[in-house]
Amino acid sequence: MTTNLVHNAIVHNLPEQGTVWVTTSVHAETVELTVENTGEKLAPPLVSTLAEPFRRGTERVRTDHAGLGLGLAIVKSIAQAHDGTLTLTPRPAGGLRVTVHLPAAPPRPVDASTPDIPRDDPVRAHW
Repeated sequence: MTTNLVHNAIVHNLPEQGTVWVTTSVHAETVELTVENTGEKLAPPLVSTLAEPFRRGTERVRTDHAGLGLGLAIVKSIAQAHDGTLTLTPRPAGGLRVTVHLPAAPPRPVDASTPDIPRDDPVRAHW
């Protein structure tokens, strides 16, 4: 899912001076992944169709792009399969903001056989 979002943000960006932002956040009951890019201004009616299969947003696709228009449709399916949501929002200055909300995983039970590794231990922490 993340790979599809980042790939789309790169491919559908401004050709030479584009920017991609990836942010994550954790809330009480959800986690959030947002991928944004710069690009041409997108009309809200076009944006509302971009997660439909085989819709490539032809108003913004360069002729050298060979995608099939499945990237956001796959992301939407993954999010829904995990009881999440996908939101597409045009950025006012151009480009797209894509946000995925997923339910947060419940805390893992403490297992006495697993050593307690402090999160601030750079050698042993692998998060």
